Amino acid sequence: MNKYTENIHKKTFIADLHCDTIGKILEGADIRKDNANTQIDIPKLLRGSVNLQVFAAWINPKYAPNHCARRAMVLIDSIIMLTKKHEEFTLVKTSRQIKNLKKAKIGILISIEGGDAIEGSLELLRNFYRLGVRIMTLTWNKSNRIGDAALDRTKPHNGLSSFGKDVIHEMGKLKMVIDIAHSSEKTFWDVYENTDLPFVSTHTGAYSVKNNKRNLNDKQIKAIAERRGLIGIFFLPKYISRKIPVRISDVVAHINRIRDVGGLNVIALGSDFDGMSNRVKNLEDAGKLPYLTEALLKSGYKEKEIRKILGENFLNFFKRFNTN
Repeated sequence: MNKYTENIHKKTFIADLHCDTIGKILEGADIRKDNANTQIDIPKLLRGSVNLQVFAAWINPKYAPNHCARRAMVLIDSIIMLTKKHEEFTLVKTSRQIKNLKKAKIGILISIEGGDAIEGSLELLRNFYRLGVRIMTLTWNKSNRIGDAALDRTKPHNGLSSFGKDVIHEMGKLKMVIDIAHSSEKTFWDVYENTDLPFVSTHTGAYSVKNNKRNLNDKQIKAIAERRGLIGIFFLPKYISRKIPVRISDVVAHINRIRDVGGLNVIALGSDFDGMSNRVKNLEDAGKLPYLTEALLKSGYKEKEIRKILGENFLNFFKRFNTN
């Protein structure tokens, strides 16, 4: 990699909208070490020049229906404790805090992956916000009390439930970002019709590049762009390409498609690091993110456009959404 590419990457604000690393840490991984079995740890984040990492508290459906909130509390506490134990991290909740991040600090923003966490309670939703949760993925792979999931064949609600509509209205009041990653297409359109606010898909791809139900079709991409929302491109091999090995060029293909359909300003990164068994070649972990910058340059993207994709689009979105 040449110095020009390295300089572009190092001076760019880099944000990743989704990782599952806290689960690895609870299993015993030491985030201070450069681990072979983690895609995110402090050495890798530093090598990748990551400025902001969204840590997801993933709620395994096995905790449903009555033990999800406790599981969420354990995960959120563990995320917060990272910022207490390691000087490299700082917890962020507002756009101002994100904007003021220093290069010596990596900001951590908390999300919940799976609305099961609130156990049918708006009171719990508000309390999670008070703890610092700023993004919530409505469903995971199994439908829940909020709505239907993309990979759940049963589709019990035919989209958002009545309670789900209450949830997105309350999230709007709180200024908690609605994340439709993992939602069924009908849930997606119910969200679109029941809020005027921008919403996001933190980790997904383009359906026209890889036809998987976890990916967004062109109409959905246009709708998110119209709302000035965000689409985080994930690096999850089985959802982005049929080829083996999956390469950075396959990730760029999804970026290209979303740019062509929704414009450049809708694109962000949503790696899904530590949420996968296989890895993209030369993009195996957060430390390899400079190679994505290199691939984008080789694909004809200008420096200004790359800065938007890697993090500026998220900065601008969160500034609009969270005015603090």
